Amino acid sequence: MPVEVVVKVPIRRIPVVIDMQDPLAPELGLEDFRKLFGRDPDQGRFRVLNIEVLTSPDDLQPMLVSECGRYARFLRRESDHAYFRKAID
Repeated sequence: MPVEVVVKVPIRRIPVVIDMQDPLAPELGLEDFRKLFGRDPDQGRFRVLNIEVLTSPDDLQPMLVSECGRYARFLRRESDHAYFRKAID
């Protein structure tokens, strides 16, 4: 039976600005929007979404935090971290 350890993985939040009036406008990161327009997005026209991502401890591929529930080795989420079981060979 392989030994398992608990791995603590940080969750990264990426704020993305979406133009609600122009569906063809590209999405921008919040910092890119501020750099391009020199201001924060107006709340009437734009929405800021926070996309939460982390790196899978097994294959080191990015995944959405919302996908963790389908991942068999996922244990729990606590504030800005997710905990996974990882087998040691």
